[in-house]
Amino acid sequence: MKNLLLTTTRMMFILIPALLYLTACEQDNVEPELNTAPGGGTLSVYKAYTLNAVQGNIEGRIVFWKDNAKNTLVQVSLYNTTSDKFYPSGIYSGKAEDALLTELQPLYSVNGSTGEFGTSKFYVITSKTFFDELEEYDAHVKIFLESSVIAAGDIGENATPVAASE
Repeated sequence: MKNLLLTTTRMMFILIPALLYLTACEQDNVEPELNTAPGGGTLSVYKAYTLNAVQGNIEGRIVFWKDNAKNTLVQVSLYNTTSDKFYPSGIYSGKAEDALLTELQPLYSVNGSTGEFGTSKFYVITSKTFFDELEEYDAHVKIFLESSVIAAGDIGENATPVAASE
């Protein structure tokens, strides 16, 4: 038993330094690559629409961006929101003045602390044709507080963008 313990101890003294030697390597201090790939990382094509106050004084803008993969990124900015509230949002059929509530595309909830989406900066619509067909889309955007519509704005064929770039 004593020989087994002595042999095991000797093996440990040999194996541990060998293991450390084999697993140790020099760490190169690599500088981060801060440039994007050619054609990547820049959003420059967009269409922006106004979100008007319906109830209260919350208003803002919704911007549809086209990325390089032809996805549509949706960004909302609201003003005069309450910091401890979340405001569900979505794209609905018809004009904002219509009472129709047929939801075509749910969006993230807007965080009242920032006035922007709480989940991510952009909601991604993966349809490759959505952005290009946006002007033909018979729709509007609604922002809610609980069950009340507090802001809305027409998009697509129902409104002219307040700003656009292509």
